[in-house]
Amino acid sequence: MRPTVSLSLLLGVCVLLGRPGDSTGAEASPAETAESMRNSRDLPERLARQVAPAASTLWSAPDLSRYRSVLKSAERSPIDPQKRYELVELIDMAQRTNPETRVAWETARQAAIGVGLVESKYYPVLVLAALGGYQSQAIPAPRNVAPDGFFRSDLEQILPALNLRWLLLDFGRRGNAMDAAKERLLAANLGFNRKHQEIVFHVQRAYFALTSLKEKIAVARSSLDSARAVREAADARLKNGLATLPEAALARQQEAQAVFDLEDVLAMERDAQVALAESVGIPPTTEIRVADFSSLPSPAALEESVDKVIDQALDRRPDLIAKVAALRGKEAEVRRARAAYFPTLSLVSNVNVLAGRVKITGGTQSTGWFNAAEPSGGAGLLFEWNLFEGGATRREVELVEAERRAAEDEVIAARDRAIREVWKAYTDVRLAVRKLDVAAALAEASRLSYEATLESYRQGLGTLIDLLAARRELSHARFVELDTKLQLYTASAALAFNTAPEAR
Repeated sequence: MRPTVSLSLLLGVCVLLGRPGDSTGAEASPAETAESMRNSRDLPERLARQVAPAASTLWSAPDLSRYRSVLKSAERSPIDPQKRYELVELIDMAQRTNPETRVAWETARQAAIGVGLVESKYYPVLVLAALGGYQSQAIPAPRNVAPDGFFRSDLEQILPALNLRWLLLDFGRRGNAMDAAKERLLAANLGFNRKHQEIVFHVQRAYFALTSLKEKIAVARSSLDSARAVREAADARLKNGLATLPEAALARQQEAQAVFDLEDVLAMERDAQVALAESVGIPPTTEIRVADFSSLPSPAALEESVDKVIDQALDRRPDLIAKVAALRGKEAEVRRARAAYFPTLSLVSNVNVLAGRVKITGGTQSTGWFNAAEPSGGAGLLFEWNLFEGGATRREVELVEAERRAAEDEVIAARDRAIREVWKAYTDVRLAVRKLDVAAALAEASRLSYEATLESYRQGLGTLIDLLAARRELSHARFVELDTKLQLYTASAALAFNTAPEAR
């Protein structure tokens, strides 16, 4: 038996020995060699040059300036940098400029075009066709008639034809297709309205977040001022020998912490600016000046029960009704698919004219060219019935029935999700209303406590520990009050969005 050598062993020896004259033995790895060989086999050379040479190598891009220019915005920003915008103004601007509204609008337009496309199937189809050219044909003939054993016919002709086909009976194919198209149009229009509601909600939420952050910045600045006042008081007492160095160091640490808290809130403001610009539909680098948080009107009190609010949401929300419309469309698709089991009856007719000239040659004799022009036409009924198609109709019916069942489950899931969203937003509003009064009272009590403690410390009647604790509690209470207001405004906006009061 002859010895055998494995391929891996040969590759290993080649790597160790290297190429002749190469002292380092540096060479492509077996994986790279195999990859290069595989790539060269997969594609011809003219195509291989159009992709990356290997999976480990970047593709060399050509000049993409025409593509990059599309990504650069050429629209002028609608934001006036000198103006402070109210919430209503930003909502109006978002509805006009946000590209998502235009996308939803084009989707609705496509659905409307789909209805018109189905309507066109009710009309007859009229086709004009023409065939022209030259033809030479040999026709066998007895040799006592044609010495060559055939006649030759030369024909130069043009054959225009007008064909008509009109579907008269299809057992509901077109009708159900029309129903499905109308349901898709309804769902698209409802989706367009819901998109506007989503944009309004996103603008509200971003606006509230930004305005509350501006108020938090003011609170953080006030907290820094109070921390600086405490540090100055501690330094004054230290200079008079009434405070210790650790107490003064603790006051400076509190001042440094207040500076850090202010910078942290300022950083959050930049993120909120980006979120608001994105919700409006303008470049995120655009800075928007907004009105003060205190100028916002208080949300209306809840006067209806949660059950009634849920019923209103189920009756008004466009996205839920769109799910039902999608289900109705799938039911129409099922009926259309089942109609394919039945035959169709169509009216067909045609009118054509043979125009040209003919020459017939037999042996050495020729008739010469003579003109041939004669109209012809006909009409009739075309009956078509697919008796066997390998079960394609049955598979299509099963497919659309599965889609209908999925649409039913989507309606149930969307309904339950909407009820959960309304319930959460309703309870959030209730809790925020109750917490707001408590938060305001807490902020006022903390302010009075801090002022009294500061005055006592200055008079030498209080400790620094008590003063720092009072200052922290005041800062915390003010932030809690702002967060509670933000929760109330955000929850009220979420409740309005989830009940969709303007869906119609």
